[in-house]
Amino acid sequence: MKKISLIILLLSINTGFAQNTDLKNLHSKGEYNKAIELARAMLKSTPDDFETQLILLKIYNSRGDYQSAGLLVREMKSTDEKFLTESLKTNYGSGNIKEAKRIYDHLIKNSNNETLKNELLKFGLIAGLDPLYNDWKIHETESIVFHFQPSIAQEKIKHLVTSRQKAFDNINNFFNATLPKKIDFFVWDTEESYNSSLKTNLGFTVAQFCVSHNRINQSPGHEIAHNISFWKNPQLKKARFINEGIGVCFDGQENNRLEAAGKVYRKNSVNIKEIWTSQTKIEENILYPIAGTFVDYLIQYDKEKFLRLAEDQTFESAQQIYAGNLNELINNFIKTLEQPK
Repeated sequence: MKKISLIILLLSINTGFAQNTDLKNLHSKGEYNKAIELARAMLKSTPDDFETQLILLKIYNSRGDYQSAGLLVREMKSTDEKFLTESLKTNYGSGNIKEAKRIYDHLIKNSNNETLKNELLKFGLIAGLDPLYNDWKIHETESIVFHFQPSIAQEKIKHLVTSRQKAFDNINNFFNATLPKKIDFFVWDTEESYNSSLKTNLGFTVAQFCVSHNRINQSPGHEIAHNISFWKNPQLKKARFINEGIGVCFDGQENNRLEAAGKVYRKNSVNIKEIWTSQTKIEENILYPIAGTFVDYLIQYDKEKFLRLAEDQTFESAQQIYAGNLNELINNFIKTLEQPK
């Protein structure tokens, strides 16, 4: 009888291990709906299984479902460092910055896990939780929390706050997205691309957490557009050509985009289908004007179809949305670029 019980126990452990492996694989592939379905099924039989709950919490955070993540956080109530790390992300993603900061400071002070602390330090620099930002100037509007490097003049701050909130309103009038929190909008007092504190180039956006880091001379709407378009559907499938095109199209710059794109194209003839489908690494000074003008071209052609494309930006999705007209649209667009204005 003991032997049978031991066999049953071993089978149960092996089954649970295999299911957790499947769960992690689905998560890593970004198949969040399937992963959530499997995790919930597993928790029906073992509702207090910590590892399964933790993976489910990670999935909710990755998916941007901070409401479900918050419910799970309150249910788990653990002191485990992996749990606290995910809880930090849940709180930050849902706008509970004070609690996220409290957890961050606790882990940085008390954790002996150097790998975890290094990852947290990177997150803290991006999210504004690092002490580096303690003396930054904060201005809050209805949609954005601005963080300004102390050296930025008050007159410049006033202009940036007004213009960026206006950009937010204009862009979201188009996308009509619901963000889980205000955008944390960091403005560095530099016109240089490389930022030695962040060890990367400015500007950039981490849309999952509604965070943008900007040079002082950046366009009003580019990074804001990335945040808003992402939250039109946080499960969107991105393609660099369309995603960066959205940023450029809604950057708020008053220039002749078609003329600029035409000049670039006539010097650097590119295959639009190739750079769309293969995610080809192409220089920004070539990609941006062409992609931005193409996005504008698609919006003028049919706004509703473009909004569908914004949620699934793949070339295959575009073929379905434009119902056999995509190649013709691309060819006509290229013809407009080939003609000097």
